[in-house]
Amino acid sequence: MKITINGEKRVVAEYPEPRLVSDILKDNGFKVSMPCGGAHKCGKCRVKISGSVSEMNENEKRLLSDADGYRLACFARAEGDCEITLSESKGAVIMSDGFCADFLSEPFGEKYGFAVDIGTTTVAVYMYDLKTCLKIGQDAFLNPQQSFGGNVISRIEAALLGHADELSRLIADAIEESFKKLCAANGVSVKDADSAVITGNTTMLYLLLSEDLKCLSGAPFEISRYLGEYIAAEKCGFCGFENMTVYFPKTMSAFVGSDITCSLLASYELMKDCSAALMIDIGTNGETALMSGGKLWCCSTAAGPAFEGAGITMGSMAVNGAVNKVWLENGELSYTVIGSEKAESICGSGLIDAVSALLKAGIVDKTGRIDNCSEKYPRYLIECDEAPAVKIGDSGVIITQKDIRSVQLAKAAVCAGIYSLLSVCQITPDNVERLILAGGFGSFINPENAGVIGLIPKELAGKTVVAGNAAGAGASAMLLSKAKIQLGERLAQKSETLDLSTSPLFNEKYIECMSFE
Repeated sequence: MKITINGEKRVVAEYPEPRLVSDILKDNGFKVSMPCGGAHKCGKCRVKISGSVSEMNENEKRLLSDADGYRLACFARAEGDCEITLSESKGAVIMSDGFCADFLSEPFGEKYGFAVDIGTTTVAVYMYDLKTCLKIGQDAFLNPQQSFGGNVISRIEAALLGHADELSRLIADAIEESFKKLCAANGVSVKDADSAVITGNTTMLYLLLSEDLKCLSGAPFEISRYLGEYIAAEKCGFCGFENMTVYFPKTMSAFVGSDITCSLLASYELMKDCSAALMIDIGTNGETALMSGGKLWCCSTAAGPAFEGAGITMGSMAVNGAVNKVWLENGELSYTVIGSEKAESICGSGLIDAVSALLKAGIVDKTGRIDNCSEKYPRYLIECDEAPAVKIGDSGVIITQKDIRSVQLAKAAVCAGIYSLLSVCQITPDNVERLILAGGFGSFINPENAGVIGLIPKELAGKTVVAGNAAGAGASAMLLSKAKIQLGERLAQKSETLDLSTSPLFNEKYIECMSFE
């Protein structure tokens, strides 16, 4: 059979037998987002297909809801000649700016350097002129490893099933392409790019460095390499940068990576003078650090990708067309949309606002149940797959009962992690002087609404400071200051990781935090 793919380029491929569309796209170098890693759960790998293709089963129909010529790439099999049309992807709003206090500069490179934050979902890259210590460019893009799943667990599993080299190549090629693009934009020869600092969670760094991930796949989760190392760029997969040395900041544990080391470094001036200060980076994982009484404790919870759109019926990342703010005003559910376009989806910040508004309106009760008999707001109540759902104003976007449950699971994990750290230091939320919200998602959420739904303890909502992409800011500080590299290493060595998987308190709090009280 012949497959024709319309997109950035036209490819004709020959296949002797039926093949999954997702595999065909991968074979031909096209990127398709599959947050669930092809497990038939998220319904996000929509493509248009015409020609000889397998019949749609009931599970695919349920995930697609409104097919209109679309199929899910992880379900559909090309059985003969087909034409596959990829939807034009919308660029996500990726937080690239971050706060970091002033410092004396002493770069470890001499000419030009890069700071990179590899997130599970997004990657941010910054370019600096090391002679002036000024930022001269930046770039941001989606992590291309998403085709293997939207979380670290799915990528660890994929690596152990034989895809480690492919995962490594995907991220190395994407970062190198970004380096070259920034060099070209600034008229800089790649030979003059001599240094970089690359941070990220432990799994992302291990994948880039082709490190064995077995130690991350099961108890006792004792990592084989803590980094804090200078490595030649060629050994990181950047073959076009022969004069570059890359510094990888020290990680703290299997699931508390050097992105938290860098975030703490960037936030250090905001935390060090407080009797107790918390920093939270809320993403696919909810990493939390507590500085109190001269000690530093960290933990990581599997919040899941709900706040990044995966598993939410009309969820998406922060792209144009996504509802990003929702509020109750004069008995109406009002909203705003990124890019002021027609609403097509809802992103994490909008999801938190929406659930908060539904709680205030009494449409959702403290158990998370949608009251489909509500007399006050009947115009917003509908059914989806024979279960209650709510319309967000006149946006056309809905939130289902299943979506509410997904939010409960995610927010309970983050909040239970916070309470677990506070318990170790024998303090309460009232004792915390400052809460620093780091990361792209954390920078856009409404703290009050985060408190209403129980993503954070309500007592902390008025104590928040937004730090932006603190991991990227900390990596930049290390690039520009050898002293910051040393401070980062001291913070990593000083930290103690609380293992939530063996914590009875976490399990107890997780159940408690599930309700909206």
